[in-house]
Amino acid sequence: MKAELIVAERKTLEGVIYDELRKRIISLAYKPGEMIFENVVAAEFEVSRTPVRQAFQRLSNDGLIQVLPQRGARVSLLSIAKINETQFVRESLEISAFAQIAKIWDDSQDLYRKADTEITAIIEKQKASVAAQDYLWFTQLDEEYHTAIIRMTGNRTLLSIVNEMRAHLNRIRYLELQDAHHEERAIGHHEEILAAIRMNDVAGTVEKLTAHLKILEAFRPRIFENHRDMFV
Repeated sequence: MKAELIVAERKTLEGVIYDELRKRIISLAYKPGEMIFENVVAAEFEVSRTPVRQAFQRLSNDGLIQVLPQRGARVSLLSIAKINETQFVRESLEISAFAQIAKIWDDSQDLYRKADTEITAIIEKQKASVAAQDYLWFTQLDEEYHTAIIRMTGNRTLLSIVNEMRAHLNRIRYLELQDAHHEERAIGHHEEILAAIRMNDVAGTVEKLTAHLKILEAFRPRIFENHRDMFV
């Protein structure tokens, strides 16, 4: 029993450390190319190096850091090729998922009413994040919005793959929010997409989601140019 509690505690510590380090990487508190070290993180969180090592492994699996044996870990540079590839995969999967939900959405069922309430609340929180100029919170809420809809498909594999794609896109999303300030436009898209889903308007959902996902495609070359040191 004691051993099980120790394992559960380690998993909890690993999750806390993973979430915090991931947040720092996405918000660029840890810059691309910066070194981070197990012993430093362990001292900060006042834990052994075991849960830190486990968190590092998860971040490595996400492609957010490169673990260097005996040397610590380096925050991965942003890859222009990887961003373009993951953007394509994300668009393909999300458009199919949202179209499926638009087709089966039924306000008469409690499941969909609860989802509607959840998604509407996320949009309202996004508006609050814009007022607070909290880009990290906005990015997290954007992820929650898309996840809430994709989750309605019941396809865990799909959700897992899309979340993996987002790990490569969230850092550039954070840069884009600071440089382009498109938050209010993005919120408008979220409201329009939800309205189309409610009406079972599959074509409208696809059209509006596609426009939303491509909102900054033309702006990205400027991002690459303005932040050359972060990209490879």
